[in-house]
Amino acid sequence: MPIYVYKAKEDGCDSCKDGFEVFQTMSEKELTKCPQCGQPIKKVPANFGGGEPSMSNSKLRDLGFTKLVKRGDGSYENVTKQN
Repeated sequence: MPIYVYKAKEDGCDSCKDGFEVFQTMSEKELTKCPQCGQPIKKVPANFGGGEPSMSNSKLRDLGFTKLVKRGDGSYENVTKQN
C-alpha cells in the first residue's frame, strides 16, 4: 500500500502544517481536508530512500550484485569484480 504525504495549503494544526503521511490504496480518493482540524490540504511529493547503496562493493558482490561506475570516457567499469 503506497504512502502519500499531505500538507496544509495555508495555516494548519500541528498535524498538517508540516505535513503528515497516510497509507492509502491507489483507488482511494485523495484527501482534501486535514482529519484533525479540517483545514484544506494538498498532496505533496514524498521523499524516498534512493541514492548510493550503503554496502561495500565486496558485500554487493557476495550478494550477487554487480556495481558499474561510469568513467569520464563514457565507459563503465565493474567495481564489484573480484581481483
